[in-house]
Amino acid sequence: MTRIAREDLYDTIVVGGGNTALLTALKAHEVGGKVLILEKAPKELRGGNGYFTTGLYRIVHNGIEDIMRLTSNITEEEKNLQIKPYTADQFFTDYTVATEGLVDPEMMELIIENSTAAVEWMATDQGIEMEFGAGTTVRLGDTLVHVGSLAIQSKGGGAGLSDAIYGRIEETPAIELLYETAAVRLLVDDTGKVYGVTAKQKGRIQDIKAKSVVLACGGFESNPAWRARYLGKDWDMCKVRGTRFNMGDGLKMAMDIGAQPFGNWSGCHAIFIDSESPQPALLEDGESTSKRIYVMGLVVNAEGKRFVDEGEDTIDLTYARYGQHALKQPGRIAFQIFDKLGHERIQKFPVQDYLGGTYVQCDTIEELAEELAVDPEALKKTVDEYNAAIKPGGKLPYHHLLGEKEDLQADGIKPPKSGNAFPLDTPPFYAFPVCCGITFTFGGLKVNRRGQVIDTADEPIPGLYAAGEIIGGLFYNNYMGATGLTAGAVFARITGENAIKDCQ
Repeated sequence: MTRIAREDLYDTIVVGGGNTALLTALKAHEVGGKVLILEKAPKELRGGNGYFTTGLYRIVHNGIEDIMRLTSNITEEEKNLQIKPYTADQFFTDYTVATEGLVDPEMMELIIENSTAAVEWMATDQGIEMEFGAGTTVRLGDTLVHVGSLAIQSKGGGAGLSDAIYGRIEETPAIELLYETAAVRLLVDDTGKVYGVTAKQKGRIQDIKAKSVVLACGGFESNPAWRARYLGKDWDMCKVRGTRFNMGDGLKMAMDIGAQPFGNWSGCHAIFIDSESPQPALLEDGESTSKRIYVMGLVVNAEGKRFVDEGEDTIDLTYARYGQHALKQPGRIAFQIFDKLGHERIQKFPVQDYLGGTYVQCDTIEELAEELAVDPEALKKTVDEYNAAIKPGGKLPYHHLLGEKEDLQADGIKPPKSGNAFPLDTPPFYAFPVCCGITFTFGGLKVNRRGQVIDTADEPIPGLYAAGEIIGGLFYNNYMGATGLTAGAVFARITGENAIKDCQ
């Protein structure tokens, strides 16, 4: 039989080919390990979910000095940028609020305390270029001001991040990478220790031995049967925003040998995406199909009625749970509506090229409704009632540029619009059809602070580790923007090191 793997014994096998998996392999190699990566996707479709992100990282920082230390594109003007530190306490508070206090505080602290070091390791030790998030700045007179809590992103966004890390893998001879090779079973000896995997590559099957195995192959968002089973009715009908390969394989393999399922198995990261987004999602589309600047307008269903509070909170605290609402609407579709001024505001977001997707533009609301096959009277009534309900307050000078709440509310309507309630009355009017796009699932495996997978008796499974989206318990009911890449990098460093050192 033709062999799949090159060696008879590896120090660790990393299952998965996304950013977390690759960073885990790099860390394992850094501490002296001989590593095999198994990527189920073909080379041209590699990259996991990270490829479909903006590449933003949420980290603790003390201001512009820390940003300069981590990035390569700070201009002379930006060195004088006004930027508030993002403290560990603020990170902890934001994380707690976003997840309703359900995440284990120790796990939150682990991610927060290691967030800056993880990105610095990527930038300094691994040569992954980071940039200052210039899209998060506004000019007030002669002063540049940073708005929000996200200031660091990988050069080239998610695609650039993926390509850069794969470049590092390919130039490291001690790391072997196999494409189109799926792990289908964990090998376990009589003592309960994991000592490798059974792998399948184009019909060929081989047992591959290793001193440890790291599962970094994501959740089950690409599996419609599992989505319907765990997330509920109609979830098999949503679109997958990211990789098509996350079918829950790693979860099943681990639970088959007694791993403990953990976290919010009925929850997921799901956003508004272009309703015409192709399935499977295309790598070249990346982040471009997402439609997350709904805070600047109204969101209505096919009956012309609003169904969410578009201004409930900042974008990074609502976008990942608002997509699911579209799934519950007639025809599983919704429309984001803006007037001329609202559309000008959304164009200030460099990662959101709305006109690059599907949209309708008309001079009146009634004409817009007809183009959308929505009752014109119903939509006109919704818009008129919204405009009449706006209660202007003290406008903040720049927060609307990043979707942060302003003291502009629309009360007395259901649902209210709690912030960013700008009038929608200046033609032309734009409508962007959107649907639910799932990114990743929140349920996963229970791990400890060392990245070891825990069994149903609350004991570590010898030789088995996990990193990235396959870990359960990191997010509940909601997600906080840019935390996923950070958590992945943090656990990659922890798990990659321990998977080698524990088994020497």
